[in-house]
Amino acid sequence: MPTAALSPEEIFRLAQRVWQARVVPPYESFHVLCDRTFLAARCDSGDIVEFTVRMTDGRTFAQAFSTKGNVPKVLMQGGYISGPVETPLGFFRVLPNDDSSPTQSPPNLAPDPLQTIATVTATGHVYDVELAGDARIDERLCYHLTLRPEIDPDRYPLRELWIDEASFEVVQLAYERPYDEKHTRALVLYRFAPVGPEHVWTIVHIEAQASVRGLFSTKIERISDDLSDLSFPTSAPDSYFRQPP
Repeated sequence: MPTAALSPEEIFRLAQRVWQARVVPPYESFHVLCDRTFLAARCDSGDIVEFTVRMTDGRTFAQAFSTKGNVPKVLMQGGYISGPVETPLGFFRVLPNDDSSPTQSPPNLAPDPLQTIATVTATGHVYDVELAGDARIDERLCYHLTLRPEIDPDRYPLRELWIDEASFEVVQLAYERPYDEKHTRALVLYRFAPVGPEHVWTIVHIEAQASVRGLFSTKIERISDDLSDLSFPTSAPDSYFRQPP
């Protein structure tokens, strides 16, 4: 449909419906440089972390592979790095009343950014949606929407969406959440693409920026990473997802 035929709210609602229809595989696996994750303190420099996520409940197994030929090291067993089951991967989630979870999460693995797009009913009257124009991302012509929450900006963090004009898939999004301290904000961008023979739409690229304010100065923290070796295993050992005593 041409842009003029749809209002920004209609584009947003169509994108939500397509989002709800996305296929969720039983498991997802991907690699990230450990230095760029919240597990960095437990790795050697240059280690690659392989994450395996059970999508039914988000429980995660992570192990580090050393470039020096050392034996792989288990970093996480039964923890969480994903959002709700219906959302994609690549960010840390703090669960209610879960004392084992960190209380703060770095901007490349931030709390659930997509809780507000997972269902239409939760967001129908929350955002003021405007059409900023068209944009081309990875050869896809997209509607570029800007979103302003009318209530509770921390609970409804989406700020921008880039939606494929042909399929209404969310190709890219940006959200803003508190980071580290209440007066510090993190702006996080996720890019999506269909991956593998299954054409599963999932996060393939992450960017984040946080302005960390000190007493006399402000430091900008940035990250930009591609998720590599994305795959969707059909099975994984149950022991991966049981937290040790």
